[in-house]
Order: sequence, then structure tokens, then C-alpha cells
Amino acid sequence: MARRKLMRYRVDMHSHEILSDVVAEQVRAHRTRLGLNREQLAEECARIGAPELTYAAITNIETGRRDKDGKRRREVTVDELMTFAYALGVPPLLLMLPLGSMDRVPSPAKWGGLHPHYAWQWVTGEEPPAFRDERGRTVVDSSGIGGEEGPNRTGVWRQVAVPTEVYRSLQATQAALRHASGQLHFAQARHGEDADATRKARGAYLDRLQEFAVVLNEMTDLGLNIPACDARWVDDMRQFDMLKRPEAVQILDTKD
Repeated sequence: MARRKLMRYRVDMHSHEILSDVVAEQVRAHRTRLGLNREQLAEECARIGAPELTYAAITNIETGRRDKDGKRRREVTVDELMTFAYALGVPPLLLMLPLGSMDRVPSPAKWGGLHPHYAWQWVTGEEPPAFRDERGRTVVDSSGIGGEEGPNRTGVWRQVAVPTEVYRSLQATQAALRHASGQLHFAQARHGEDADATRKARGAYLDRLQEFAVVLNEMTDLGLNIPACDARWVDDMRQFDMLKRPEAVQILDTKD
């Protein structure tokens, strides 16, 4: 089996004062990997709808337009981060938190110096906010927002991060249901409706369907948008009364 080729870009933590420095370095590295010069990257940005990222703008971003003290005067905006990621075919977070090429990521905020993987998990809602203490340990930040009497930072995170956990559950149960649905179709086609193998596959399908419905109901309770679902799944969930609000689940339009 061919081994996956991993592109590594080693960067020096001490040369990066802020995250814009990391993003700029990663944009340059991925641009170089693709064999693009700045003019070509500017053309690609314009092609996907960001003509303001001209050759001059990209030059300023990559160099930072440093002042006499070496401090960056041209930071990278969130919009620019997303545009560069799309133009270069790179996950946006990898431009900001390059896994495997840095031991720490800088930031003007208190959490600066975290390992990129922990910072990645915090950004995606998997881990609470943390910082690196004077002994180099990662410590969950339970301080009060706005002062000691303010809301607990970790407590607030646990409340607002719920949708990220729910959507991960949605993805997992949807994948399991898709597999079970495929197994049922295969059993029906090969063995017929009344065969033991088909009955077993149908039972597994209904179990996965119920698990999927539980997540959809949780999304309904939380007021989250529910993505459109396969017509058969919706019909079966409605038939077996699995949904709290059947009308909230729309059928996926498969028309071209």
C-alpha cells in the first residue's frame, strides 16, 4: 500500500508573535507547495470572488509590512483566512493552527502558547478554554469573565459548546444509519423480504434510525436547524412516531 505523503512545514515559534504571522507563513508555504507565485494566487482569489486580495495585498500579508521594531502592521482578517484556505485547498484551521509543525501557537490572548492540537480542540468546541502556566502545563481556565464575580469561563463554554457536540452526534448517527440502510437494501435484494438476514438487517436499521431520531429531537429542543434528510428515513421516523416535531424535519431534495 502506498504511504500517504505528509507535507510538513517547520516553523519557529519565536518568529511568530501573533496568529497572523502563522497564517501568513502557512499561506506562503502552501502557495509555494502548489508552485504558485503571488500574482497567480491573487488571480485565483479574484476567480473565487475576492479581487481585493491583489498581488500587493498578498505581499503585505506575507511580509506583514513590519515596522522598525519588526512588528507586523498588516494582520490577516477572518475573511482573508477563509479565502486563502479555499484558494489553496487547505482546511482553514490548518492555516492558523498547523498541526505537526509547531509545538505552540502564539496569541495576544491568555491562552497563547498552547499546543496546536489543544488549541484546535478548543476552537472546534471539543475542549474548554485553557492556558499554559509558568511551568508549561496546560490549565483549564475557570476564571470569571469580567472579574472574579463574573460568569465562570469554563461553565459558559460548556453551555454554548453544546451545538458542537450535538452536530458531532448527528454526523456519527447519520453515518451509522446510512450503513444500516445500505445493509438492509442489500439483504432485501439478495434474500427477499421474509428472510432471516433481512429481518436482522431491518432490526439494525430501525435501531440506527431511532438513534438518529434522538439526535434530531435534541436539536429540536435546542432550537437548532435540522438538515434535510433522506425521504425514506423521514417517512419511517414519522411512521414509527420517533419524532417530537415531524414537521420540523424536511425531506432532502435529490433533484438535479
